[in-house]
Amino acid sequence: MNSNLSQIFKIQKYLEEIKYPDAYRIAREISEFLLNNSYFSEKEILNRLKSGQPWEYICGYTKFCGNTFKVTKDTLIPRIESEQIVYDTVEIIKESNIKNIVDAGTGTGCLIISIAKILNNNSYSFWATDISQKALRIAKYNEKSILNKAKINWIKTDLIKDIPQLNKPTFVIANLPYIPTKQYLQLDNSVKEYEPRIALDGGNDGLKYYKKLFKQIREKHLPVKYMYIETEESIFNSTKELIKSCFPTTVIKEKQDCFDRKRFLFTTLPELK
Repeated sequence: MNSNLSQIFKIQKYLEEIKYPDAYRIAREISEFLLNNSYFSEKEILNRLKSGQPWEYICGYTKFCGNTFKVTKDTLIPRIESEQIVYDTVEIIKESNIKNIVDAGTGTGCLIISIAKILNNNSYSFWATDISQKALRIAKYNEKSILNKAKINWIKTDLIKDIPQLNKPTFVIANLPYIPTKQYLQLDNSVKEYEPRIALDGGNDGLKYYKKLFKQIREKHLPVKYMYIETEESIFNSTKELIKSCFPTTVIKEKQDCFDRKRFLFTTLPELK
């Protein structure tokens, strides 16, 4: 144990020197990982971290809502801020007549899988989409490892374009690419060089994919009762205005994330005819 603690302390000091975030937690995770993966060396891991490679891509997993999700270079690394979508959505669903939950642009599947696990109820239908077949492969792996059985309908498509016509009250969740292109180009190299750009870059105004999603909702006449989306402070107001312009009679609630930043928009929609 003393040897392990000494290793953790040494790794933590190194991570602090290279200004790697959350050094204490990551040092403990690296030490535990090395105990179970003899084919990795401490030096190799620290060198890869110093080069900017995220720890989650080195070890191949991350924690989200208390579950372990596989991640690869084909998927965005789930962030702790996004856990709020899961917990808020579950509470709303429990108090409503929602029957369908749709996750547009699912990535690792962290949102829809976490929601399905908490609800643990066969009266709901779960749908998740992604344009990347590689991302869907990872999401299906995560479903099997976390839920132990198939619960989610996975569809390779552009947002919700090819999901079937649903006829019961529906809840749409989405954490789509929302970083404006100029802002994306200024991100840290650890993000730009390793995480998939397609999962981050939201076009010139950051709204490219939300514009498309809202248009598809209207064109498909989905019976969407609620919508919960993630965005960010620099485009928060413009995202809100976009929702109002697409759904004029909607009711929108602003929600802050765990760091008190404007992050989420919860929308109650009239039934779309």
